[in-house]
Amino acid sequence: MLKRIKSKNKIFPVWGFMAASFMLLGILGVITALNFNREGKLMKQHYLHEGLTLISMLESSVRIGVTELKWGEKQVQKLLEESAKGPNIEYIIVVYKSGKVLANSRGLPVGKNISNFRLPTTRTPVITKVIEEVNDNNIFQLTKKCQAFLGVNLTPELSSPDSKSLDFSTRDHYIILGLNMAEFEEAQLEDVRLALISAAILLILGSGTFYFLLLMQNYISVRATLKHMETYTQNVVESMPNGLISLDREGHIETFNHNAARLLGVHPGSVKGKLINEVLPSCDLKKVLNLTSDILEEQMECHRNDGRIVPVSLTASHLKDEDGNDKGTVLILRDLREIKTLEKEIERSERLASLGRMAAGIAHEIRNPLSSIKGFAQYFRNKFAPQSEDWNYAVMMAKEVDRLNRVIQELLSFARPQEPNLQFVEIYPLIQHALKLIQSDLREKQIDVKVNQAGTQALFALTDSDMLIQVFLNLFINSMEAMKEKGQLTIAVTEQQNHIVIEICDTGSGITSEHVSRIFDPFYTTKKGGTGLGLAIVYRLIEQMQGEIEVNSQINHGATFIVRLRKKTQQ
Repeated sequence: MLKRIKSKNKIFPVWGFMAASFMLLGILGVITALNFNREGKLMKQHYLHEGLTLISMLESSVRIGVTELKWGEKQVQKLLEESAKGPNIEYIIVVYKSGKVLANSRGLPVGKNISNFRLPTTRTPVITKVIEEVNDNNIFQLTKKCQAFLGVNLTPELSSPDSKSLDFSTRDHYIILGLNMAEFEEAQLEDVRLALISAAILLILGSGTFYFLLLMQNYISVRATLKHMETYTQNVVESMPNGLISLDREGHIETFNHNAARLLGVHPGSVKGKLINEVLPSCDLKKVLNLTSDILEEQMECHRNDGRIVPVSLTASHLKDEDGNDKGTVLILRDLREIKTLEKEIERSERLASLGRMAAGIAHEIRNPLSSIKGFAQYFRNKFAPQSEDWNYAVMMAKEVDRLNRVIQELLSFARPQEPNLQFVEIYPLIQHALKLIQSDLREKQIDVKVNQAGTQALFALTDSDMLIQVFLNLFINSMEAMKEKGQLTIAVTEQQNHIVIEICDTGSGITSEHVSRIFDPFYTTKKGGTGLGLAIVYRLIEQMQGEIEVNSQINHGATFIVRLRKKTQQ
């Protein structure tokens, strides 16, 4: 897989830069080769032009010398030798069409045939080729038909004695010119050196760029990995269900996740760098700051800034670096409020179960004696004159026996709860039915009743109709007894997620905070003459119907009982 460098929204392949560098090298090579070929063509054109010019000059000189000055072989030979001394001229040879040497500047024997001699033609009047010499200097050679004697009428009288070896009887003479290519080859070598230097510079720059890109790739890769790890770690810390706090060796806060901030009631951004004792002055953290063991676990209560007390389970451990050196402390906080609530509910359930068993035994033992006492009280009432003192005592005794029987009946109802017949029932008619049963008492105390239902749609809850009516009766009577005349009883029915919520609010004197925690305990009451079993029975009935009940109250602001029952969902 190709390594890639990521930069925001673009991805740069590293190997692409290498390919680009090699492509540039290839382009440079191609350009150099093209320049080399172009210079070769220009060289041939230049040497061809120079050679034709020299041949034309020689032809003119020979023509004038032969016709005007009566030159012979020696003069022509001398001309060729002197002309060959010019710059870049390697040799000049005049040959017959058969290749036999007539005159030359190289000292070749006259009459010697030149090997591989080609005659120019009408289609190719000039023959050029590059000859490689032994001394590594290449020769550019031109072969052209000699025009020195064209149009000249040569007669034996005009021919000098020295010209007898020149065959002027025919005009098929050819001149061969060799030009030295040393300067051109030196220029080509210089171009090749410059191309090699350019390629080396480009290769060095490409290698440096590639190395730099590798460094950048590693840097960006490491940075992206670190950023990913930082984000991942931060998400893990913030996703923890418990509060997490990390401290340095001096006790300054380094990390404070949102769950810890929510649990302790502080803002996470305002505590970084502060001492833990300043942020949580009410928590006993001496053992944490002076941690001697590897792990410390204990339970404590922390006082929030809003005055609430939060029970927490604290686990502290050392934070160490890769060398095992102590870097600080990690604290994990677990909210124990739900656990404490469950513990209280379990304790209450155990206490209620014990009281229920005891109440069942007591009720069974005293019901028969009470029946006998009531019978004797009625017997003595009939023996005395009506409205007499003894008659009143007997009547009072019978009423007290009846009251005690009601208490025993409530005890039996509490100790031996019935199995509920749970069905989805509409709530509003049950509230109206319970209100009708106490309508005369409400009218007598002039209590105003308001029933508020959210929306016009009927609300159904999973419940037992008889049990729920008994719950409503107990709660309505409890609220009515807590209010003076002309009070107000408000009943609100709403939907909240998967529950139907019934709120029963009165305008009574309210309940103190120390009484609220025990209000559902059996035999606990603040009413004069109360049994303390009404709300305990309500709690047991709601529990049997798989519901929940709680109370909110403040002194002189009344009390609100909140009942939650499972809602009937739409199919």
